[in-house]
Amino acid sequence: MQQYRSDDLRPFVWRVLIVVGIGATVFLVWRIAEALLLIFAGVLIAVLLLHLRDWVHRWTGLPRGWAFALVLVVLAALLAAAGLFLGSRVATEFSALSRQIETAIGSLPQDVTERFGDVGSLFTQFRAVASNVVFFLSNAIVILFAAIYVAASPDLYRRGLVLLFPPRQHDRVREVLDVCGYSLWRWMIGTLASMASVGVLTGLGLWLLDVPAALALGLVAALLEFIPLLGPILAAIPAVLIAFSQGPMEALWVALLYLVIQQIEGNLILPMAQKRMVSLPPVVTLGAIVAGGLLFGLLGIFLATPLAVVLMVIVNLLYIEDTLGEKRQFPG
Repeated sequence: MQQYRSDDLRPFVWRVLIVVGIGATVFLVWRIAEALLLIFAGVLIAVLLLHLRDWVHRWTGLPRGWAFALVLVVLAALLAAAGLFLGSRVATEFSALSRQIETAIGSLPQDVTERFGDVGSLFTQFRAVASNVVFFLSNAIVILFAAIYVAASPDLYRRGLVLLFPPRQHDRVREVLDVCGYSLWRWMIGTLASMASVGVLTGLGLWLLDVPAALALGLVAALLEFIPLLGPILAAIPAVLIAFSQGPMEALWVALLYLVIQQIEGNLILPMAQKRMVSLPPVVTLGAIVAGGLLFGLLGIFLATPLAVVLMVIVNLLYIEDTLGEKRQFPG
């Protein structure tokens, strides 16, 4: 019987341990995926806060610590003012929006109901989505504090990530982190510009068309603009549904309004912001949204695009440049 020495078994044992370690790491990441997504959302906001801090630092000459404190105070004051002057109005608008959607669903013709199934169950699913939105908003406090902590001491967390890698790779890891932060900032410029423009144009257009809950629908359109490709379609559904309860022609005008706004955003606003923003290929964006929704639910849908930006940076720097020796194509 052949005898095996311990030296012969050692490579096999190491391979088994590596496979087990990788499997355990993947399982752990999967179990804490929601927490990691919340932290990533905090990092995303921290990138915004850091750029605002640097802008205040350049224009006022204040030390960065005081500039960051000033940014937080101004943002808190703006949020408090918005809550004081608009909070009750927004709550009323969203309450009216919920009633209008329920009324619109109830007023659909019988043949539409028979063709597309139980509309009541559709509204039940809409309410389930709304409850998920409320749950998402309940995590805002975690995201906010994560953003403040990261923005207050970015070098601390950056250095901690760098130390997870071998010393010979520290410079490259720093470069990857810097490019990720730069790309996320450029992506946010275009996204925030699109959200603001679409929200204002939608709310104003619906108000001129005398559609109920125009303010709430404008806010919904602005928030869903954060989700490329699918967001505008999802935002148009409740508005067209409410307008349809008033008449087919009203629904047609509302649908045309959303179409015109998307044309303005795609052909005028985005090209102006394109010089300073990062854009992903449409197929990559759509795939990221679908994958994020399937894997992580609503939070994954909202964060799919910035996660795809980070992944594209890593692929371009560590694979296309370092492994293949080619020139990277992203960020553009």
